[in-house]
Amino acid sequence: MRSYPINSSKALARLIAMAVVADGELDNCEIDRLRELDVFSMLGIEADGFYQVLLELCRDLAVGGHGEHVALLSPHRLEQLADEVSDTKLRKLTLSAMLITIKADGTVSEGEQTLLRYLLERWDIDLDSLRTA
Repeated sequence: MRSYPINSSKALARLIAMAVVADGELDNCEIDRLRELDVFSMLGIEADGFYQVLLELCRDLAVGGHGEHVALLSPHRLEQLADEVSDTKLRKLTLSAMLITIKADGTVSEGEQTLLRYLLERWDIDLDSLRTA
Protein backbone atom coordinates (compact mmCIF):
# COMPACT_ATOMS: atom_id res chain seq x y z
CA MET A 1 0.00 0.00 0.00
CA ARG A 2 1.33 3.43 -0.91
CA SER A 3 2.37 5.87 1.79
CA TYR A 4 1.32 9.47 2.24
CA PRO A 5 3.14 12.16 4.21
CA ILE A 6 2.30 12.27 7.92
CA ASN A 7 -0.71 14.49 8.68
CA SER A 8 -1.25 15.26 4.99
CA SER A 9 -4.67 15.84 3.48
CA LYS A 10 -4.25 12.61 1.53
CA ALA A 11 -3.52 10.62 4.69
CA LEU A 12 -6.70 11.99 6.30
CA ALA A 13 -8.73 11.45 3.14
CA ARG A 14 -7.58 7.83 2.87
CA LEU A 15 -8.93 7.06 6.33
CA ILE A 16 -12.27 8.60 5.33
CA ALA A 17 -12.14 6.56 2.12
CA MET A 18 -11.51 3.45 4.22
CA ALA A 19 -14.67 4.28 6.18
CA VAL A 20 -16.54 4.47 2.87
CA VAL A 21 -15.47 0.95 1.85
CA ALA A 22 -15.24 -0.67 5.31
CA ASP A 23 -18.65 -2.28 4.89
CA GLY A 24 -17.58 -3.85 1.59
CA GLU A 25 -19.73 -1.52 -0.48
CA LEU A 26 -19.22 1.83 -2.17
CA ASP A 27 -22.34 3.76 -1.21
CA ASN A 28 -22.95 7.11 -2.90
CA CYS A 29 -25.00 8.41 0.04
CA GLU A 30 -21.87 8.36 2.19
CA ILE A 31 -19.90 10.42 -0.31
CA ASP A 32 -22.90 12.71 -0.87
CA ARG A 33 -23.04 13.38 2.88
CA LEU A 34 -19.37 14.31 2.95
CA ARG A 35 -19.93 16.69 0.06
CA GLU A 36 -23.07 18.22 1.68
CA LEU A 37 -21.17 19.00 4.87
CA ASP A 38 -18.11 20.25 2.96
CA VAL A 39 -15.89 17.76 4.78
CA PHE A 40 -13.41 17.81 1.92
CA SER A 41 -12.44 21.42 2.55
CA MET A 42 -12.12 20.69 6.29
CA LEU A 43 -9.59 18.02 5.34
CA GLY A 44 -7.80 20.47 3.06
CA ILE A 45 -8.58 18.57 -0.12
CA GLU A 46 -10.80 19.19 -3.14
CA ALA A 47 -13.57 16.70 -3.95
CA ASP A 48 -11.61 15.48 -7.00
CA GLY A 49 -8.59 14.93 -4.76
CA PHE A 50 -10.70 12.82 -2.41
CA TYR A 51 -12.02 10.74 -5.29
CA GLN A 52 -8.44 10.18 -6.45
CA VAL A 53 -7.43 8.99 -2.96
CA LEU A 54 -10.48 6.69 -2.90
CA LEU A 55 -9.50 5.25 -6.28
CA GLU A 56 -5.90 4.76 -5.15
CA LEU A 57 -7.12 3.00 -1.99
CA CYS A 58 -9.27 0.63 -4.04
CA ARG A 59 -6.34 -0.10 -6.38
CA ASP A 60 -4.01 -0.74 -3.44
CA LEU A 61 -6.57 -3.06 -1.85
CA ALA A 62 -7.02 -4.98 -5.12
CA VAL A 63 -3.27 -5.39 -5.60
CA GLY A 64 -2.82 -6.48 -1.99
CA GLY A 65 -5.53 -9.13 -2.19
CA HIS A 66 -4.95 -12.85 -2.44
CA GLY A 67 -7.14 -14.31 -5.16
CA GLU A 68 -10.69 -13.23 -4.41
CA HIS A 69 -9.93 -12.36 -0.77
CA VAL A 70 -8.95 -8.84 0.29
CA ALA A 71 -7.98 -8.39 3.95
CA LEU A 72 -9.58 -4.96 4.08
CA LEU A 73 -9.20 -4.38 7.80
CA SER A 74 -6.02 -6.30 8.54
CA PRO A 75 -4.15 -5.04 11.61
CA HIS A 76 -1.06 -4.35 9.50
CA ARG A 77 -3.02 -2.19 7.04
CA LEU A 78 -4.86 -0.30 9.79
CA GLU A 79 -1.61 0.30 11.65
CA GLN A 80 -0.06 1.89 8.57
CA LEU A 81 -3.06 4.14 7.98
CA ALA A 82 -3.32 5.14 11.64
CA ASP A 83 0.39 5.98 11.87
CA GLU A 84 0.09 8.48 9.02
CA VAL A 85 -1.92 10.80 11.29
CA SER A 86 -0.04 11.90 14.42
CA ASP A 87 -1.66 15.24 15.32
CA THR A 88 -4.41 14.83 17.93
CA LYS A 89 -6.66 17.53 16.45
CA LEU A 90 -6.39 15.96 12.99
CA ARG A 91 -7.12 12.54 14.48
CA LYS A 92 -10.30 13.87 16.07
CA LEU A 93 -11.30 15.66 12.86
CA THR A 94 -10.74 12.46 10.90
CA LEU A 95 -12.74 10.34 13.34
CA SER A 96 -15.60 12.86 13.29
CA ALA A 97 -15.65 12.78 9.49
CA MET A 98 -15.56 8.99 9.58
CA LEU A 99 -18.58 8.93 11.89
CA ILE A 100 -20.46 11.20 9.47
CA THR A 101 -19.55 8.85 6.65
CA ILE A 102 -20.45 5.67 8.47
CA LYS A 103 -23.82 6.93 9.72
CA ALA A 104 -24.89 8.34 6.32
CA ASP A 105 -26.55 5.13 5.14
CA GLY A 106 -28.41 4.57 8.41
CA THR A 107 -26.49 1.47 9.46
CA VAL A 108 -23.14 0.80 11.06
CA SER A 109 -21.63 -2.43 9.74
CA GLU A 110 -19.29 -4.75 11.59
CA GLY A 111 -16.40 -3.59 9.39
CA GLU A 112 -17.14 0.06 10.14
CA GLN A 113 -17.27 -0.71 13.87
CA THR A 114 -13.96 -2.57 13.64
CA LEU A 115 -12.31 0.39 11.89
CA LEU A 116 -13.60 2.93 14.41
CA ARG A 117 -12.74 0.82 17.45
CA TYR A 118 -9.24 0.21 16.15
CA LEU A 119 -8.53 3.92 15.63
CA LEU A 120 -10.12 5.03 18.90
CA GLU A 121 -7.98 2.51 20.79
CA ARG A 122 -4.79 3.05 18.79
CA TRP A 123 -5.03 6.83 19.13
CA ASP A 124 -6.30 6.67 22.73
CA ILE A 125 -9.32 8.87 21.96
CA ASP A 126 -12.62 8.63 23.78
CA LEU A 127 -15.70 8.73 21.58
CA ASP A 128 -17.27 11.40 23.82
CA SER A 129 -14.31 13.71 23.21
CA LEU A 130 -15.30 13.96 19.54
CA ARG A 131 -18.32 16.05 20.51
CA THR A 132 -15.97 18.91 21.32
CA ALA A 133 -13.66 18.37 18.36
